[in-house]
Amino acid sequence: MAAKKDEKLKSLQSKLRTETMNQFVTIRKELGKTQNDISEATGILRPNISRMESGNYNPTLDMIARMAYSVGKKIVITYE
Repeated sequence: MAAKKDEKLKSLQSKLRTETMNQFVTIRKELGKTQNDISEATGILRPNISRMESGNYNPTLDMIARMAYSVGKKIVITYE
């Protein structure tokens, strides 16, 4: 079966996006930063940050890395 049609893969991708954005939102709020602060620090438009955080936008790895950098974090990817 093609990967694009694999429901298990789609579920995994959705879960990863949700977990990644939940972690980011938690960190952002703990630091007292707004979406506008992140927008200014990353150059990513605030509406796109809002869509990413709500799960309505699929960010690139580059965007996630810029967002992490803006809150003093790094991205670690582990294959298990």
